[in-house]
Parts: sequence; C-alpha cells; structure tokens
Amino acid sequence: MAKNTILGRFRQGLGIGIGLAVLVYGVYFVRADFSKVAGSLGSFAWEWLPVLLLLSLGNYVIRFARWELYLRMLDIRVPLRTSAAIFLAGLSMSITPGKVGEFLKSYLLKEAAGIPMARSAPVVFVERVSDLLSLVLLASVGVASYGGQQAVPVLLVAGIAIVAAIVVLHSRSLSGVAIGILRRAPLGAGLAPKVEEALDASRALLGARALVGGLLLATLAWYCECLGYWFAFGGFGVEDFPHSVGVFAYSFSTVLGVVSPGGLGPTDVGLIEIALQFSDTLTRDVATAASFLVRVCTLWFAVGLGAIALMRFKGLVDVDVEQARIG
Repeated sequence: MAKNTILGRFRQGLGIGIGLAVLVYGVYFVRADFSKVAGSLGSFAWEWLPVLLLLSLGNYVIRFARWELYLRMLDIRVPLRTSAAIFLAGLSMSITPGKVGEFLKSYLLKEAAGIPMARSAPVVFVERVSDLLSLVLLASVGVASYGGQQAVPVLLVAGIAIVAAIVVLHSRSLSGVAIGILRRAPLGAGLAPKVEEALDASRALLGARALVGGLLLATLAWYCECLGYWFAFGGFGVEDFPHSVGVFAYSFSTVLGVVSPGGLGPTDVGLIEIALQFSDTLTRDVATAASFLVRVCTLWFAVGLGAIALMRFKGLVDVDVEQARIG
C-alpha cells in the first residue's frame, strides 16, 4: 500500500514508533542490566495493571467529553457513536509523521457526517492548546507541592503565565501583538501566518468560559495518567516515591515529548531520569521497567484503541494524504 495514504502513514508511523521504542528501551535495558529489568517486570504486582489501564481510559473519556463540548459549542451535531469512533481514531495518529493526526478527526467528520473541515478544525487546535496549558499547570503544581515554600514562586509564575495565555488567546488585539512578535522571531515568519489563521478560525472556542472549561477537563484528564504513573511505582514496591513528584515527572516529560511523535524518546527518558533524581531507593532497572509499563498503558494502549476505531473508517482513510487535506 502506498505510504502517502492516511492508512499508509499510520502504518509507517507505527513502524517508526516501534523502532524508536525498541531503540530507547534497548539502551536503557542494557544500561540497567537486561536481566534486572526483566526481573523487575516479573516482580510487578500485576493486579495493578487494570488500574493503570482504567486511569488511561479515564483520560480518553474526559478528553472525549471535552471534544463533544467543543463540537456542541460550534453547533456541530454528530451521533454519539460516530463521534466517539472519530475521536478514538484520532488517538491512532499520535505516532504518525507529517502531522496527519492534526487533521484526521476533521477529515473523518467531513466524510462521515458532512461537516466541512474548516468548521471543525478549530476544535483540534484548541484541544492541543488546552492540553499543553494543563500539563504546564500540573507540572508546576507538582514542583510546588514537592518543594514546599521555596517552590511557591514556581506555581505563581505558572499561574500568571496560564492566565496571561488565556487573556492573550481571548483578545484579538493582544493575540495580534503576540503574532507580530512571533513573526520577528527566528523561524517565526513562516509559522506566524499559520498560527494567526488557526486563532482566527478558533475565536468561537477562545472565550474565557470555553478556555477555562477546556483547561479544567484537560487537567483532570492528564492527572489520571499522572496518577497511573505514580501507582506504577507502588506496583513495583517503591514506597518513597512522592505523589507530587509523580505528577511533575509525568506532566513535564509529556511536555518534553511534544517535539516527537507520541513523545517517543524525550518522554521516555524524562520518565526514567526524573524518577531517579527524586527517590533514594529507586534503582535504574525499576525506573526503566516502570516507564516501559506506563508507556504501554498510555501511548500504546491509545494507539491500539485508535487502530481498532480506524478500521471502522478503512475505506475513508485509504486515500492520498494531500487530497484528503484539500478535499
């Protein structure tokens, strides 16, 4: 099958993703001693596995609620089953190259429900904005909780930054100033018009009520996965791993991962290395095993569910990517 179809891009991304995961964890398995990592995985209290998967599922359910909220704010009405299938199919594209995932849900809404892509594209943009802001908020709360009084300024700065971001996104004049600054920045000349276009198309979802509501839902959704990461260490018998460190490590590592498909590489390294910095008893083999298991229960669980949903639309995604973008 041609790789330039949507389905071909998914298969290509899946292959690349598996390759990157094997490379990253191969290095860490060697560094930590493969036999020790295998032994740690064997010692995991597997009754915790359903809990980790349920928390990841909770993340998707809450984010789906936000997806539905945004669609309804734009007066886009789609049968709930179709909407859920489209949302889940979008999860499959988190590991694809070429940013196919950024438009797949809009494309499927057009093909399955007759909704113009330009009308639903703002939902995808605002989802990413609220995800990023919520992860920054969680990371900051984690630092403040762990660092006590000395870390309170971190929470204050993050809070001010998030409020400022909401105000700028809400205001046409302030967002215009921000885009002007971006346009003068290195590499910003090409990016600024795209950001401006996305902001203009998303005005109906950039009101304070929509942004704050989306941020609250996103924060709750990503906290579920932070909690799953923290619980994983309990399953390995680690008793001195603070909850606040788990929240910080998972959210911060996820932010680091925005530079690569599915966070492959940066997120995995962050989950391991940050954990090792904050526990006196944690060993590298357990940190590696915990990160590996958590990524299976988050990224790869999402990709698996997304792949199943994607098959419902197999006939629609076996098309050329560029034609789909402009269709």
